[in-house]
Amino acid sequence: MIKRIGFLFLIILIFTTTISFGQNRRKIPSEKPKLIVGIVVDHLRSDYFFRYSNLLGDGGFKRLMKKGAYCQNTRFSYLYSQTGTDHASIFTGTPPAYHGIISDAWYNRILGTKSFAKTDEKESLLGVDSTEVGVSPRKLLATTLGDEMKLFNPQSRVIGVSLNCESAMFSAGHAADGVYWMDDLSGKFISSSYYQDTLYNWVREFNEKKFADFYLNRIWTPYDGENKPGISDKILGKVGLNTSFYYDLNKEKKKLSYKAIKGTPFGNMLAKDFAISAIINENLGKDDDTDLLTLNFSCLDFRQRELSPFSPEMVDNFIRLDQEIEHFLNFLDEQIGLENVLIFLTADQSSNYTPEDLAAQNVPFGYFSMYNAIALLKSYLNILYGQGDWILGYDLQQVYLNHQLIEDSKLNIPEMQVKASEFLIQFAGVANTVPSSSLVNSNYSHGILKKIQRSFNQKRSGDVLITLQPGWRHKVKDENDLIAQYSYTNQVPLFWYGWKIKHSTITKKIFVEDIVPSISNFLNISTPAGCDGNPIEDLVR
Repeated sequence: MIKRIGFLFLIILIFTTTISFGQNRRKIPSEKPKLIVGIVVDHLRSDYFFRYSNLLGDGGFKRLMKKGAYCQNTRFSYLYSQTGTDHASIFTGTPPAYHGIISDAWYNRILGTKSFAKTDEKESLLGVDSTEVGVSPRKLLATTLGDEMKLFNPQSRVIGVSLNCESAMFSAGHAADGVYWMDDLSGKFISSSYYQDTLYNWVREFNEKKFADFYLNRIWTPYDGENKPGISDKILGKVGLNTSFYYDLNKEKKKLSYKAIKGTPFGNMLAKDFAISAIINENLGKDDDTDLLTLNFSCLDFRQRELSPFSPEMVDNFIRLDQEIEHFLNFLDEQIGLENVLIFLTADQSSNYTPEDLAAQNVPFGYFSMYNAIALLKSYLNILYGQGDWILGYDLQQVYLNHQLIEDSKLNIPEMQVKASEFLIQFAGVANTVPSSSLVNSNYSHGILKKIQRSFNQKRSGDVLITLQPGWRHKVKDENDLIAQYSYTNQVPLFWYGWKIKHSTITKKIFVEDIVPSISNFLNISTPAGCDGNPIEDLVR
């Protein structure tokens, strides 16, 4: 009897030891990550995590900060910042001067028309009946992380997800297996014929569930801690935000179509839902061929022109995003195991203070009218050189001169650039004006001129580049204006989590261009062409 009990005890011991060993073995990180997840949150401020830490749960941003690596001094190395520009820089590891996406649009001097970064007449949109011109990443001049992964191992899968086209395309790159974004008119996730001949069945099935309609069929009021609408100040009052808000999203939809979801937390939920579906249906992270998912949360961006970054709506967006991050991390752990997933989370352009924020603290601010400035510049050039359409256009704080007319008139282009630059510097709120001839002929090693030069692409940038003083912003004539958002610091958060990442706080200055070479080192692959970032030390154990 004693022998039998001893034998049973031995069997139980072996069984429990085996289970324990199996559990521990599953927690050992793979040699290389099976899945890399690159998350970019538009307009996410670094101070949000500290300002509103008491409103966050333990499983989202706090989990990244307490268990992962936090790079607290991360910045952009260039000045002019926009959605497509920043996503391209993050995932190529190179500034706009090299990757070429200087803006969402620029002027084509040969054709005399505005050229949009995403458009491609050779392609068509998939998943929706549309007469709109197609899109592709062809105007992105550098390779992305995903491109280099595919060149190293064609079996790796690369998928890009966003509510916005530019974010999805310029993150995933040229060689991606699938790039998807939400169509503003239908609420469906669509793609481009550049990537595939027809929309995959799983994407169609996702669209048939009409998640966008489900999310827009509700009232948006502040989160109350239990996700029940109607108790508006329970949470926001803790941080001094006692102003309630109430949005009938059905009414918003009637005015803005499905674009209305982009200004609410539910847009981030929709993007996360689609990302989860992509991971499951594309079998990402299920073998030893490292895959890549790029995911963009854009809902802090859509209302940033009209609202303070500390408004109740923006704070509510941030609180609910924290919950979506928690849910997504839990999903990755259950589906793949976080020890096999390398995650980084950063932001594109950081949300700026509004003039109202500055005025409340007696900080100087102002509005710069580009329309008045350009009108006066035209008059000035007419006085100097005679009547003519000397200015081709203005975009992204850059003046484009009419080179064809200047050459036909046998005038000197660099001379006119200098004259225009000297005229514009006189306007209130203008900090610097730089003629492009100076950027071509000089190499600036530090300061604001270096940042401008890293934004400057000789073929695509304007003839005079303008920067505004801190606190100043453009007067926006209409919502179609493409206005750069920038600051003199361009500081953004950067978290690393999962795989072999050790818990640490890295205080040295890091640029977003350092993200891709760090991952390239982990994978032992080449960095993208033109990449000038440096691997971040001490990230892994």
